[in-house]
Parts: sequence; C-alpha cells; structure tokens
Amino acid sequence: MMIIDKNTVTATRQKAADPKKIKQAIKDVKKMLEIKEALLWRSEGMAPCCGSLNNVSAHLTREISILENTLSALENKNTAQATALLQQYISLLDTSCECPQPNYC
Repeated sequence: MMIIDKNTVTATRQKAADPKKIKQAIKDVKKMLEIKEALLWRSEGMAPCCGSLNNVSAHLTREISILENTLSALENKNTAQATALLQQYISLLDTSCECPQPNYC
C-alpha cells in the first residue's frame, strides 16, 4: 500500500534523479496516478448525492496533471523535467494540505 505524502514523493524524486532507478520511479508515479485517478472517479461519482465536491475534484485533477506530465518526462528520459515536476507536486502538497498529521495528505 502506498501513501502519497511529502516523503513518498521526495523518495520518488530521488529515484527519478538516479539513472539506475528510473524504472522504479516510473512504477511509483504510475501507482500515484492510479490512486489519484480512483479518488477523482469516486469524488465525481459522489457529487450528486453528497453535495458539491468541485474543490476536491479540481485539486485531484491538478495533481493528476502534474503526475501525468512527470510520467511522460520520465518515459522520455527527461529527468530534469521530471524532478522539477515532482518538486512542484511536493510544493502543492505543502500548500494545499491542512492535515492533522505532519507530512500526510
């Protein structure tokens, strides 16, 4: 089970910067995408019965966009772009999460 938090994304960013660990970084980003896409699907499906979840959906869409671009950069061996996007994702997690537990979103 993967928890997507600042530490997990930082570890993936370090893998992306290491040519020997690109495949693992790709695997990690694909797993993050799978999780975020499932959450988006659930938030959109719940909207009719649970009120407006537009903010959640918009935030998840932004996260998915960054992760898709990261995956594309990794698959094209553009590690500089991939690590920059993962840093952007970490910043997004930092600014958007008001979590009761540190580093957990």
